[in-house]
Amino acid sequence: MEELKRGISRRNLLKGATLSAAGVAALGMFGCSPAGGSSSSSSKSDAAAGEKKHTWEVAPEPIKDIAETVDTEVLVIGAGYSGTCCALNAAQNGAKVTLVEKDGVPNGHGVGGTGAIASKALDALDIHFDKSIEMERWVSTCGNRCRESLVAKWFRESERCMNWLLDLAESDGAKCMVTVGSNSTVHPEIDCYHMIFGGNLAKENEAISIATYIEYLFIAKAEETGNFELVYNMPAQQLVTNDKGEVTGAICKNEDGKYVQYNASKGVVLATGDVSYNDEYIDEFAPIANKVMTRLCSDQGNTGDGHNMAAWVGGAFQDGPWPTMMHPQAAAMYHGPFLFVNPKGKRFMNEATWVQGKCVGTMVNGGDDHCWSIFDSNFEADNTASLEFGGGMFWDSFRAVGTTAADASASHAKTVKEGVEKTPENYKVADTIDELLAQLDVDVDEAKKTIERYNEICKKGEDTDFYKESHFLFPIEQGPFYATKVAPGLLAVVGGIAISDNFEVVNAEGEPIKGLYAIGNCSGNMYAYDYPINVQGNSHGRCLIEGKCLGEQLAGVYKEQ
Repeated sequence: MEELKRGISRRNLLKGATLSAAGVAALGMFGCSPAGGSSSSSSKSDAAAGEKKHTWEVAPEPIKDIAETVDTEVLVIGAGYSGTCCALNAAQNGAKVTLVEKDGVPNGHGVGGTGAIASKALDALDIHFDKSIEMERWVSTCGNRCRESLVAKWFRESERCMNWLLDLAESDGAKCMVTVGSNSTVHPEIDCYHMIFGGNLAKENEAISIATYIEYLFIAKAEETGNFELVYNMPAQQLVTNDKGEVTGAICKNEDGKYVQYNASKGVVLATGDVSYNDEYIDEFAPIANKVMTRLCSDQGNTGDGHNMAAWVGGAFQDGPWPTMMHPQAAAMYHGPFLFVNPKGKRFMNEATWVQGKCVGTMVNGGDDHCWSIFDSNFEADNTASLEFGGGMFWDSFRAVGTTAADASASHAKTVKEGVEKTPENYKVADTIDELLAQLDVDVDEAKKTIERYNEICKKGEDTDFYKESHFLFPIEQGPFYATKVAPGLLAVVGGIAISDNFEVVNAEGEPIKGLYAIGNCSGNMYAYDYPINVQGNSHGRCLIEGKCLGEQLAGVYKEQ
């Protein structure tokens, strides 16, 4: 398999993020929900010969001083979205499940939203999508390098799994709000983001945010089964294998520094999140991530623990570069489709694009970790007009289907006003262009020329510099004038351990390693090269689908759709 080349965390609140959407501000919190392998013996011998250098290529000596042994059927490593979902579904279907987590709490990213291609919530809104078109967009965004059979499984299972989640959430008194996408011709985003909030668990526990509600819900329901145990502050160190190379368990370290061996008769599941906070992995597999202004998830536990453990027993990685999930929200939370100017004072891209495009464009074509979006006092009306043809995050907003573009623009206007007052380093305002540019870290003379040129393009009605569509050309003429800092941030690296369509970790020949599975952001093959956002929230959708299907599979009840 060409994609199997190299052998071979956690999640929490987004740093500095706020909800600006109409109808969503009341929700309160905004969170960030996280290689061809060789055998251990060959990795060590190769390293000794000087042929290997990476951590994942050098298997450590087996841990021998085991203080305690625990027998279970399913061992899940990592209490994020995919791990807690898998544990619940295995336990609900009769398996004895142990879930170990390196932190003292479960972890979640995002704003409580999960993408699905169909659901009863979408049916109620009479919203339906063409799976063939959306999957083709997904695969194309991934450069046709993702495993299409695995993506197809996502599309087959999406509705069933989302309806299960909606039923589960409703049983806890939670509500679901479907948010709008983007009307872009080139980068459309469908209205499929299911934001779940307001459950009884969250009302009873202030520690539960919109970012972690789903994980706490899964844990609470798993505890009701009587087949489930959750152990916090128990980081996994190594996998345990038998003489045949089959994975039979894992060794963890408890709070006292002693080693506990968990034997898992039905399988070990790696759900350890991505590699956002492991520079060695970033440098090797996702170097574009080195260009972002910041890594957005404040919890820095996503360090590739599962990737290492899989590689040390012969697991493979998908080919690099691994896709990155990036949002231009490391500074200001709004910038719209307006003129972007880099620190050299130059325009460098078509600004009316999707979030990944804005990030990569800023870093690669702009040549820096930020730029400035510049617009005039008509920006609220201009933004509303633009949403007929575009949108998406930080241009439109997390607003409910049925609300208006004007609602989004009014929310953004409030965000800009408050930003000028509360975070002036990211939001600027001035009565004149000269006064505005004097506040920015840009070449003022060059920036003035850029604005003059941009205004000429707007009046002409054709952008012959970067061919931005004419309905996104808004001149910068009437004061006061504004600038908001556009800064890319890394949410996750969504590539990793090579897996089969049944989530088995595979070796460099594509053969499953018996007893070992990987799901969520530590696993690979669902994406490649770039992260598709035409189906908003599809990464959480992946966690839901992979977690539910694998949990059922390990319990022996899964039926292929």
